[in-house]
Amino acid sequence: MPLLFLTVALAGGIRFQAETSALEFVPPQLFSCILGLLAMVLLVRGGPIRLSDYLGEDEGLIGNASGAVRIAAIFLATVQVFNVVTPERGLFNFVFNLFYFLILLNDIFMVFSPRRLAAALASVLGASFVFKYVVLADLLTPSQSWGKYILQELMKTASLGALDYQAFAPATGYLALFTLVVYVLGLYLLAPRISMDEALEDRALIDRFGGSRLPSEYVRLMTPVPSRETSVNVQDTVSAPSKSPNDI
Repeated sequence: MPLLFLTVALAGGIRFQAETSALEFVPPQLFSCILGLLAMVLLVRGGPIRLSDYLGEDEGLIGNASGAVRIAAIFLATVQVFNVVTPERGLFNFVFNLFYFLILLNDIFMVFSPRRLAAALASVLGASFVFKYVVLADLLTPSQSWGKYILQELMKTASLGALDYQAFAPATGYLALFTLVVYVLGLYLLAPRISMDEALEDRALIDRFGGSRLPSEYVRLMTPVPSRETSVNVQDTVSAPSKSPNDI
């Protein structure tokens, strides 16, 4: 599994230039590193990453070093996967990064099962991939069509040049798809498998409280609460006067 994330960390920065198809390595932006940190916090809170499985007093020096390397590989892969599905510059770069930031910041305070969290993160990354490499690539890539050229110039003029888009060769899209699939596979393998009873409990908790509680409150929330009818019976029993032998 660490090899999967190391592959993502390496392939996520590779681009092919549009004109010459030359290989180019694009380092991640600073905001991609911030998004990677937020995603790591979310993965730790949601359950896919259990720090006790990577670091601990019982692991020893070699075990802790190995766990730190595995966590670093997951972090680098997460940073690069945000880098690969985000436009490199322009207004769309700002919009994408703001969207990721708000989504991750909101999800930190939500309740997720590990598999559901991995699926949610994969869906967000998949939608971003489609929008960048299918919609924007077809709409903003230079073309010999006069109709598309006029549309691109009108969009640039209306946005005052903010819709700046860096086009790459089609091979970049295929490599990005491979990178995204490998990362999603790593998330799937990373998420712990839970029993059917645990899955039903998590689903009932999320459906009941709308995902607004913290995982640390699972035990308190799942504690059986006495029904109102039982409470009334207990209060009646306590408040009922006891009869003395003289009254009998």
